Amino acid sequence: MKSTVVAPTPIKKTKKYTDRILGIYDKNTPGPTIICICGMHGNEPSGVIAFEKVIEQLRHQQLPIKGRLMGVLGNMSALEKGERYNQYDLNRLWTAENMMSLQQDRDHRTFKDALEQKELHETLTSLLGQNQHPYYFIDLHTTSAKSTPYISINDTLRNREIALRYPLPIVLGLEEHLEGTILNYINKIGHISLGFEAGQHDDPLSIKNHEAIIWLTLFNTHCISGADIPALKKHFEQLSGSINKGKNVYEVRYRHAIASGEHFTMNPGFVNFQSVKKDQALAINGQGSVKSPEKGLIFMPLYQSKGDDGFFIIRKIRWVWLKFSAVLRRTKFHRVLHFLPGIYRYNALNYTLVINKKIAKWFVVEFFHLMGFRLKRKQGNFIIFIKREFDVDAPHH
Repeated sequence: MKSTVVAPTPIKKTKKYTDRILGIYDKNTPGPTIICICGMHGNEPSGVIAFEKVIEQLRHQQLPIKGRLMGVLGNMSALEKGERYNQYDLNRLWTAENMMSLQQDRDHRTFKDALEQKELHETLTSLLGQNQHPYYFIDLHTTSAKSTPYISINDTLRNREIALRYPLPIVLGLEEHLEGTILNYINKIGHISLGFEAGQHDDPLSIKNHEAIIWLTLFNTHCISGADIPALKKHFEQLSGSINKGKNVYEVRYRHAIASGEHFTMNPGFVNFQSVKKDQALAINGQGSVKSPEKGLIFMPLYQSKGDDGFFIIRKIRWVWLKFSAVLRRTKFHRVLHFLPGIYRYNALNYTLVINKKIAKWFVVEFFHLMGFRLKRKQGNFIIFIKREFDVDAPHH
């Protein structure tokens, strides 16, 4: 039975911000650097409000901290208008090509979201050059549909290790379907990063969930001891009490990408982690009914005007496979994969492999996910996989 989705109330505009750094709390004691990215989408002000509440409490009580907590604003102009983005989604612009242009200072894009990206990139580059390792990035988001809070990560063991400390569901594999996210960029340069979805855009509970994830991050990274965090148990229960599917790990199986002119409309009533059947009608478009390609759980159904991700289908991963995959990765088993039938190294590199589906036929994607590879491209009978960088070990800075 479908759950009832409450129609969102009008989004309140946030105040006008003039500084991209939302706030810093630092007691000049060595420790990690936590950077919260707030408001990557302008219709998601919850993370901005929550960060300001947390840092205000830290300053008021002068709590001891090892390392530094920082908040950085994403799309400032879109936040002021209360819209997801201006012309292009800021959280899809962090492609390899765009980043090369920015780093070489030859970017000539002039639309607002590109200018926001350039300023945000300059801010992050400056912060990465002056603070202490390790860095933990938390990208704070909300969703258009009512949702259980959850964490999404690129599936590296380093990301997993920190994500599993939270009492929340974890979703793997979004980066195979969403190009150009800021978390992909952060992982590629070697830092740990988590995406956190707190709930529906306009639900006041989302602010409380964002506050809770910031406090738990300070605890989980050993920046602040549990004894010094006000109401730590309450924050833990705030998130653990929101789980209606248990603390599980899921992988993305399918994404419905909305084509230009498709006239996509999600059927009402779907919520994150809701079970769906194969061929169940989930939405409508110009060609008729849009159906689920397989049995699973619906994920991120689109109930807003902007965006090109209609919905995803996910499924639960058994814990035994997660443990097995960790063993395989730590023993560097991927180095011998090219000796197996139908698997070839691309350009003599162990971390980019080409698979011939005519030879390697069964559970190819699942197997390579175990090894820490991400699916890059399908081309005829061939599939290209790339090993996720800095999966087990941090880079040497």
